[in-house]
Amino acid sequence: MSAGLTPKQQEIFKFLCNHVREHGFPPSYEEIAEQFGFASPNAVTGHLKALERKGHIRRSEKSRALEITDPSFRQSGIPIIGTVAAGTPILAIENREGMLSIEDLVGNSEGLFALRVRGESMVGAGINPGDYVIVRPAPMVESGQIGVAFLDGEATIKRIYKESTGWRLQPENSGMQPIWVSKDDATFWVGGKVVGVVRKIQV
Repeated sequence: MSAGLTPKQQEIFKFLCNHVREHGFPPSYEEIAEQFGFASPNAVTGHLKALERKGHIRRSEKSRALEITDPSFRQSGIPIIGTVAAGTPILAIENREGMLSIEDLVGNSEGLFALRVRGESMVGAGINPGDYVIVRPAPMVESGQIGVAFLDGEATIKRIYKESTGWRLQPENSGMQPIWVSKDDATFWVGGKVVGVVRKIQV
């Protein structure tokens, strides 16, 4: 991410990236100066100009705002690979739709993937149509946990219960019935445990 930078520029760029990850916006010139012991915010300008010249950031002289433009930073995150049903199961086709960076919420993102929810069967658990669920791949989940299940090549998100006769895929919507799966059904398998939900607020 910081190839071609001096050691001090690398430190400043790392500070910028960490601040954006933690707060969602870059630090002010004053905060950068305080972090690195510069005499004044004006001392920050030369370092930021170098970062901009080398393609890592973009500055606005008028507002002193800056944007991180380094491609490796902008592309970090969890891949959104498709859509999952929260109602009647639908065919889940892997089709990367973008990147979702939420490591601060779910910890290590290695192996995680995101699915966009359709349907209303999980609204009682706070999972609404249009939300993104974050899934940690696993061949099984504990009985009663929310997970992504596959049946006949189709995917759905439900609370997954182990029963004596097989599996119960339980919706969180009183108007919907559970899906029962025989323990001998070879088409059934668990894709992973839901570890987070992300919602985009409409304004």
